[in-house]
Amino acid sequence: MAKRHRSYLFEMPYQVDAPILTDQASGIDRVLLRCRPDRPVSTITLFDTTDERLSLAGVLLAHRVVDQRGEWLLRATDWQPWLPEQYIEPLDAGDDLPEDLGVLLSGFRRRAALGPVASVVVERACYVLLDAEGVELGEVRDDRVTVRRGGLAVARQRDVTFKPGDKITALQRSVVIERLGEAGGAKVAEFIEPIERLTAITHPVSSPPSPPQPSKISAEDYLAWLFTDRLHAVLRADLRVRKQDQPDTGLLADELTRAADTVRGLDCLIDPAWASEFIWQIDKVVARPARTNPAELGEAYFDALDLLASAARAPRLRPVEDDGWPAETTEPGSARALLRSCVRQQLTGMLASVDALSDDSGDQEWSAALERAQDLVRTLEAGEPVLGKVKGRVRRVSKLLAALGTTANRDLAADEATVSAMSPAEAYQAGRDYQRWLDQVRTPRREFLEAWPKTRAKLLAEWPETTSPDQDEPPALPTAEPTPAQVTDE
Repeated sequence: MAKRHRSYLFEMPYQVDAPILTDQASGIDRVLLRCRPDRPVSTITLFDTTDERLSLAGVLLAHRVVDQRGEWLLRATDWQPWLPEQYIEPLDAGDDLPEDLGVLLSGFRRRAALGPVASVVVERACYVLLDAEGVELGEVRDDRVTVRRGGLAVARQRDVTFKPGDKITALQRSVVIERLGEAGGAKVAEFIEPIERLTAITHPVSSPPSPPQPSKISAEDYLAWLFTDRLHAVLRADLRVRKQDQPDTGLLADELTRAADTVRGLDCLIDPAWASEFIWQIDKVVARPARTNPAELGEAYFDALDLLASAARAPRLRPVEDDGWPAETTEPGSARALLRSCVRQQLTGMLASVDALSDDSGDQEWSAALERAQDLVRTLEAGEPVLGKVKGRVRRVSKLLAALGTTANRDLAADEATVSAMSPAEAYQAGRDYQRWLDQVRTPRREFLEAWPKTRAKLLAEWPETTSPDQDEPPALPTAEPTPAQVTDE
């Protein structure tokens, strides 16, 4: 039985003179070229959009040719079970991307075309070592690896493998190893796989379970993390629909609504023009009936994804000089400090809005108080990863929100212009509808006002900093004046 010899691996500079491997003293007589590097033995081409949407999401799509056999390779470690960790599809006919892969990747690439963006090419030369009698002593394989991105060579490396033969002596083996080291070779345990070289030049945007350093992270970095998290949640819902794990796009609409609520909750930090455009696009998508295929949601769906993806890469902050920027700050700071300021302003506004309510308040005032509470809940939920323990506060404000919800008259009185455009019968029916709703909310409103002092005290108990200010917190909120209803009751 022939002895098995280990192979010796060396990483060498790309531009280096060929080492002299012949050695008369040890009996290595000559070196013959066994195979020329006249064609690549391996070519791997990375496919993506021009702005690398797949790579940013941690999805690698490559076209691989090894020994003239072609195949498509997909790697999506972070997207299981909706995308495989690794998937290989042989090229049966043509170079077109398989249709099933194209469908699954639609949400990632959106409307952008896929094309080659980078490649790794391996060219190989093989040399055989012979003694004076022509006996083969071993083989040296020289792989020249070139990584190209955008047509330019960004990395070059030589991977040299020395495989001793059965007839080689220990001295001859030592000579070859020494000569390869003298030529600049560094002995390694294994080579970097060509596909791993491609992975190394991609820069996926990660979305860890929680933002790094939540007490210190900047507003911009926090928004980038949060929008990446929301984008990935939408893409997961998209994949579940495409994989038929969900009957329709209902789950996708829920995730889009969640993303819109996040933007509404962070209104004090986000550029208002961008926020308005994003919410408008999502509202158009959510208003459509549920579909069995996300592609049927129309252009607004891809527009919303584009806006969310752009925010994940480079969030657009509200200008510091804008009236909506947190009043207690004059320059961007940590996300925690800015959001605490936002919450305090919203809490103050909500308390003032509710304190002003009375039996005589109109529907607009009650609706305004409801909207103030909704805004506060959205901000607390959107900022929870950096604000800290806010679940108790969210519960307390949510109870207030539920109580206010019973007082809202969804049939608001029509304005004069609307009434004048109605027929007499329509105007009469509109008046009856309004009066019916008014009757239904009158009792809940009275009960709400009676309970408000106690509700207010419990609410403020969740914000001890509003009553016990310290160096890092704002002054205490003013004590509410009695409402007209409370004065009457007394």
